[in-house]
Amino acid sequence: MKDFHVRRRAYWMVMSLFLTVAGCIGESGTGYGISTATGTGTGTGTGTGTDGGNVTPPVATTSVTVGESGNVFTPPDIVVSTGATVTFTWAAVTFHNVTFGADVAEPSATQITGTFEVSMPNVRGVYGYLCTLHGAAMSGSVSVE
Repeated sequence: MKDFHVRRRAYWMVMSLFLTVAGCIGESGTGYGISTATGTGTGTGTGTGTDGGNVTPPVATTSVTVGESGNVFTPPDIVVSTGATVTFTWAAVTFHNVTFGADVAEPSATQITGTFEVSMPNVRGVYGYLCTLHGAAMSGSVSVE
């Protein structure tokens, strides 16, 4: 039992390091990730992230498909507003699960069909998740803004 907890703790340490490094990689030396700056000011428009010059505002609810095209989440990376609900819907032929860090949600059941809803935290940041059966090869992230 002790080995299980040691392995689980080591696993989350590696995943945290992976997500930290992945968030620092970008073109021309710029980072890609979430800004935690605060302040006041005036302006128009809201939104985060860029997609070919288009600003994509965060959403209150969204869904991710689990295993429809193999061992992948579709889409793997999403942007939502604080407190948003993310629904994971299985469309798989093999077993998968959804596992966030303990500070976000308990892991889903390992299943082939069904749904799993996660209420994202009210704290902005990037929250990684994965299928523990398939490891980092089947992972994604939820950017809460």
